[in-house]
Amino acid sequence: MAKKKRNIKNWLKESMFILIPAALVFGTFTVVIKPAVVSGNSMNDTYQNGDHLLLWRHAEPKKGDVIVCNSKLEKALVKRVIAEGGDTVDIDFDTGTVKVNGEVLVEPYIKELTTTDEGGWDYPITVPDDCYFVMGDNRNNSRDSRSADVGCIPKKDIQGVAFLKWAM
Repeated sequence: MAKKKRNIKNWLKESMFILIPAALVFGTFTVVIKPAVVSGNSMNDTYQNGDHLLLWRHAEPKKGDVIVCNSKLEKALVKRVIAEGGDTVDIDFDTGTVKVNGEVLVEPYIKELTTTDEGGWDYPITVPDDCYFVMGDNRNNSRDSRSADVGCIPKKDIQGVAFLKWAM
């Protein structure tokens, strides 16, 4: 009987070398980090359809960050934060320039200039508090905050900020 108790005790000790790291990994991927997959071409050439991302779930998005967010559409969106609550966004669709608070954005990441008006707003607009104005890097092939059916994204709808990408 003593030998059986010793075997169980040894098994429990050895199991801890697997269970504790497994619990840490599980906790990290459910509380801190979230995986996501890019669906569509709206973030070309930065991200391609099918690219995999890791997101910081509790990061505070900043202008220029790529986020994954819930939307009124049927799927989560991968977009770049252009402006935050209180900022004024103005888009000149003739010249393709985007201004935030009167400053023209320098956007080396975009595929082409912003010439597609989704018809959602009369510019300039002021982003509501606790919301973000987001756009895809492939500006003329992106349904984003320019569209009334997406609009500005409330902070509560952000799943996380992208920090790592890999292609499968």
